[in-house]
Amino acid sequence: MQTVDRRQMLQAVALAALGAGIGSGQAAAQLPMRRLAPLRHDAVQGLIDNYVAQGRVPGAVVALVEPGRHKPVFVSAGVTAFGGTTKATPDTLWRLYSMSKPITGMAIMQRVAAGELKLDQPIADILPEFRDMKVLIDPAKGLESRPAARPITIRHLLTHTAGFSYSINGNGPLEREYKRMGIQPGSVPAFLQPGEGALPDLQVMAAALAGLPLALDPGTAWKYSVGLDVAGALLERLTGMSFDKVLEQQIFGPLGMADTGFWAKDKPRLAANYLWTAPGTTTVLTKPLPISVLEKDGFTTRPKLLSGGGGLVGSARDYARFAQFVLNEGEFDGRTVLPRGTARLASSNLMPPGVFFDGSNGFGAGGRVTLFDTRSSGASASGWGGGTADAYGWGGAAGTLFMTDRVRQFGVVLMLQTMADSRLKRDVDLAAALAADAEGR
Repeated sequence: MQTVDRRQMLQAVALAALGAGIGSGQAAAQLPMRRLAPLRHDAVQGLIDNYVAQGRVPGAVVALVEPGRHKPVFVSAGVTAFGGTTKATPDTLWRLYSMSKPITGMAIMQRVAAGELKLDQPIADILPEFRDMKVLIDPAKGLESRPAARPITIRHLLTHTAGFSYSINGNGPLEREYKRMGIQPGSVPAFLQPGEGALPDLQVMAAALAGLPLALDPGTAWKYSVGLDVAGALLERLTGMSFDKVLEQQIFGPLGMADTGFWAKDKPRLAANYLWTAPGTTTVLTKPLPISVLEKDGFTTRPKLLSGGGGLVGSARDYARFAQFVLNEGEFDGRTVLPRGTARLASSNLMPPGVFFDGSNGFGAGGRVTLFDTRSSGASASGWGGGTADAYGWGGAAGTLFMTDRVRQFGVVLMLQTMADSRLKRDVDLAAALAADAEGR
């Protein structure tokens, strides 16, 4: 049996979201919104139909929402596994991987709204082990370090500017140490390589990270990292609850996301996942490798490491509810789950001054924020932004994607499961399909 090189499998991550909810009992303020024509989905339907017909994926589901009352439009194509007969539906379960990040980000912002946290508050106020951090002198050469120039803040965790790294960011000295200590959130035990440590729980992970140097001074640059996983550990410490319980009380319960969590409780509904590149190489396979067969109990039993950066499983039906909540600026079905001002802040640019993602984009609470409208400039547009300014969202390693577009007044969720398929131009294809459908509204 072939083995999966986890680092290669998750390259897409580096390349490619109290009580029953804080304020959930409050009546939501009426949002000023223009009347829209019905959501069109012809081009989006055609896109996923083509993906299935071309054999890129066995199936896919797209959810579309518009501001106001939750009336999602779902389009589906194909089945949940190559050679299978179970149709992909809005209730199919998918590995969200890094599409977990906006959810964790919004949970942090709920605590900001409640006055329990502040964006520029040092995380050491809650996690004191991070009080005296060091920074690598030469990340390429070793773990020699110097004192950090400033403390890590809540803002840094949300925006990948804390100075942490990811085990998937390469094989430098720091990344090798992450692997040795099991700091690989979003993974499953079956994917660990010889010499890599067992996956810890969140609090053990946080303690291990606090004892390692940072790759960069906090607040100086965007570097994809375990920051949102540290955010989960911080919420555990703040609330005294396990992270899955925090998300259930703050996000999943209030939004009715009954099928979202850190493992698929109904295993038959979990879609198969596929790798299109031969393990350990860059060779594109003629027939995809079914990763789901090699996962063993990954994503189907409660994991030890509850990864807020890459560990959630959910359905298109559930994530459409989260997209609605973001698009409605904290409101869902007449209730305020997050005060509007804080919700708007969460999906706006929270980056430290002068810091950008990918050269020209901002970053909000766990998701990218577009800063410029490039629709008439000829610039390449992302699928979730479509070239408009002020779009917010993020994707996952297995091809999932989430975006809210305030300019065109809709949100979109794309669910499919394929990894390292260099032929799949998801962002460009989805951008074109969304633009075509938007023109007909």
